Amino acid sequence: MSKKYLVISITVLLLATGLFGQSPPKELDSLHQALANAKDDTVRMVTLGNLGVYYAESNRDSAMHFTETGILLAEKMNQQLSLAEFLLLKSYLVQKQYNLALSLKLCNQAMEILTSSKYDKDAYIPPHQLFKNDPEKYRYSRLISVYHQMGNIQSSAGNQEKAIEYFQKEIRIADELNSKDGLVTSNMNIGSIYADMGQLDSAFVYSQRALANARNTGYLSYAGFIMEDIGLIFLKKNQLDSSRFYFWESARINQEQNNLAGESSSHNSLARYYEKTGKPDSMLLHASLALDLGNQLKSARAREISSGQVANAWKWLGKPDSALKYLTLSKNIGDSLYTDRIKKTALFQNYQFEEQLRLEKTAQESVAARNKARTIALFTGLGLLAVLALVFYRNFRQRQKSYRKLEKTLSDLKSTQAQLIQSEKMASLGELTAGIAHEIQNPLNFVNNFSEVNNELIIELLEEVDKGNTAEVKSIAADIHVNSEKISHHGKRADAIVKGMLQHSRAGSGKNEPTDINALCDEYLRLAYHGLRAKDKSFNATMKTDYDASLGNVNIVPQDIGRVVLNLITNAFYAVNEKTKQSIAGYEPTVEISTTLSPLPGRGVGGEVSIKVKDNGAGIPSHILDKIFQPFFTTKPTGQGTGLGLSLSYDIVKAHGGELKVETKEGEGSTFIIQIPTN
Repeated sequence: MSKKYLVISITVLLLATGLFGQSPPKELDSLHQALANAKDDTVRMVTLGNLGVYYAESNRDSAMHFTETGILLAEKMNQQLSLAEFLLLKSYLVQKQYNLALSLKLCNQAMEILTSSKYDKDAYIPPHQLFKNDPEKYRYSRLISVYHQMGNIQSSAGNQEKAIEYFQKEIRIADELNSKDGLVTSNMNIGSIYADMGQLDSAFVYSQRALANARNTGYLSYAGFIMEDIGLIFLKKNQLDSSRFYFWESARINQEQNNLAGESSSHNSLARYYEKTGKPDSMLLHASLALDLGNQLKSARAREISSGQVANAWKWLGKPDSALKYLTLSKNIGDSLYTDRIKKTALFQNYQFEEQLRLEKTAQESVAARNKARTIALFTGLGLLAVLALVFYRNFRQRQKSYRKLEKTLSDLKSTQAQLIQSEKMASLGELTAGIAHEIQNPLNFVNNFSEVNNELIIELLEEVDKGNTAEVKSIAADIHVNSEKISHHGKRADAIVKGMLQHSRAGSGKNEPTDINALCDEYLRLAYHGLRAKDKSFNATMKTDYDASLGNVNIVPQDIGRVVLNLITNAFYAVNEKTKQSIAGYEPTVEISTTLSPLPGRGVGGEVSIKVKDNGAGIPSHILDKIFQPFFTTKPTGQGTGLGLSLSYDIVKAHGGELKVETKEGEGSTFIIQIPTN
């Protein structure tokens, strides 16, 4: 761990973009005045946070006072998101005292608040915040500070790899939300850690990223720290002129920002530079400045480092008495820090161990609860199945047949799902399964309901037989017959759904062969029209064709493309028929199909066949346009469509190297366009 890094840990100013805003020195008096004249608790709470942030790098006793006062006020106001900000600030301050156990505990408390949505209501969000109208996203954005402080704690404990993991998490959220602070500070800290580990090239890359983000965003609070990091890298590479430039820039920027910790660290680095370049007078000057700043900050670690450098400078200048004085001071401070850190490191390790045990216990309890729930659900399900099986066996043979058919359907369904997964035709297995479950549930419900009704009717039938009421027996038997037909109908409906799904997922073994596209389209146009006429004698529509005579034969799988054309034409007839039912004056239902051959841009040979199916129906609403090619999506009433037609058509056209597109205008109709290359 570098001397500089022990002095500087940068969670605190991350809060500048959260609840609080970092204030430059000239505004310090106005902050105290604002606190004295605060009209309400909200103004008082924000001002306390600003003062805590300001003093964090210049007077930590004052910073702790304002922070703890802010914690009490946030708790009183029940402003949990604001409380999380104060807890993170206190976590930073006690970390500077190397009380890592308490620092981690405070950080975990903040994490618990920021990962729960129950505090979003009535939460105070600063008006300058990008997410001021979105409590959930604002709360998520504050995790930047949590992960950053977690990284600082792990780094202080010597767990550098773990620290880098937390800083990388911070970068991911900062990138996602375009957060200026997270992209600056996280890259800076990773660069500092890599420098401590001797990986100077990686350190330089991350430090440069931090500096670039600082300049691009205007978030310059840590420009002084970054400059010092780069200077230390150049010093280790023995590029002395560059290191001196960055050290001086670091000292200047930190002085302008009244950052005593940063300024002290900059002068320590300058002392190291002058030690390396053989200038003991300059080394003594800057080490003494660093010591004075450390005394003002009351930072034992800063005083230990700088007093040691002062001792080395006096020794070099031939002043052994002065050297001994400061060496003794440095050693005494170091011994005190070492003893204190041994105790606090033990506390930190104990807390981490206890926290791990707590998490493991929570996980075990969660697993046990889930297993118990699964066991109850299993036995409940088995009990219900046993009751249903008994009812089926005793009361109605037809229901058993229907149940076996549905059982086979479900088995086919599982097999089909496996095929779909393997062929990777579905972008979302969850959406497919939900669609199948939704489609299969309706016929299943009908089968169950009518079977239960028949069960009751059979009981009534037996009672009427005993009474000798022949007329009533016939009536009940007729009802049972009607219900049985409905059971059979809905069983076949479930079977049709599964067959349609199997067809959608089938890879297809058909071979390309020269095919007359015009004849194919004309055949399926007539087939679709007469098929619909056979089902509905009242159906009528005008059919128009415009075939490109120059088209000739095209290499396709005729069965597959024919299926696509038939599906599009059937949909077009359905659309115009639905619009006809609206009884619009002067409306004439019309379906048009046309073919064209056009050259492909940039190709010397070959071309592209376009097949257009156009209708003047109601068109497709814009809010569902992006869903029409999804499996199991349909706008037709239940029982009139499986939702697989367009999805299957899309896959077939893509398999031919083509595109299936749609142009539509609500109220005027739609045009589906098949585009297939000819070679």
